[in-house]
Amino acid sequence: MKKITCIDFETANPFWGSICSVGVAVIEGNKITKTISRLVKPHPDYREFNRDNIRVHGIKPEMVADAPEFDEIYKEIKPYIEGAVVAAHNTTFDVNCLRDALTIYNIPIPSFEYICTCEISRATWEGLKNYKLGTVNTFLGHKFRHHDAGEDAIASANIILKSMEKNGVSGIKDLAAKLNVKMGKVKEGEEYVLSSIKAQIKKADRFDAREIAPERTDFKKDHPFFGKELVFTGHFESGMSRRQAMQLAANCGALLSNYVRLKTDYLITGNNTAESSKTRKAKKITESGSGIKVITEDEFISIINK
Repeated sequence: MKKITCIDFETANPFWGSICSVGVAVIEGNKITKTISRLVKPHPDYREFNRDNIRVHGIKPEMVADAPEFDEIYKEIKPYIEGAVVAAHNTTFDVNCLRDALTIYNIPIPSFEYICTCEISRATWEGLKNYKLGTVNTFLGHKFRHHDAGEDAIASANIILKSMEKNGVSGIKDLAAKLNVKMGKVKEGEEYVLSSIKAQIKKADRFDAREIAPERTDFKKDHPFFGKELVFTGHFESGMSRRQAMQLAANCGALLSNYVRLKTDYLITGNNTAESSKTRKAKKITESGSGIKVITEDEFISIINK
């Protein structure tokens, strides 16, 4: 039976590789057997801290001034990543953090499978108001400090253990099969191009969505976002910035716009975002007969993972 390694990363800025904190929780059998929580000094080229990121996790530059960089931390966590099933609450973010960080340090990307605990939660417990890490763990009676990487990793592990218990299985692959939750795979030594967002880190917080170009051309034409116009509003709480969310959408073949209009297909709102001018305009256009779909950050992540 493969070990399950739950990971969580916090980043200094919108570039996924700017890791400033690492959390690991290893599941073997039916219990957590190893935990790791470390502050990380980001790579010198990506060390600038963004105020939005600080607001999310509370980590400031002076807190990591004497911390090791990721290439040193990776030596400690590598044995738990290689050949494991890696899990995270929104694997798109955390797997890309790992890939970007390894790439900037010229460290080969290892082979591992991965699965999303957000998707496990959706398939296991229907009817929750949302499937954020905090909401699911509150439902399960597990208290933790959100956006502390170590505690987030343990919270993700808790979801897996509780879901396996509820579904009467003892392995992650059996759980995935029973819930019909897709698992992904990263191949050892695969070529990986750094997310283009790195070139935009030092730009002003306001940016033109149309500047974000897809990083791939082999789109899945049956993906719900392919060829659709998307607009984003509000602050995202999942660990990714709006810019990162837009990049993921562009990589699915979506068209990005700064403004809600008749041609808009989706308006994506950050969780718990107060009604904005974009939301009000979308409602007004919808009332006139246009079919703009307003979806939350959680719903967006679920669709992205399809």
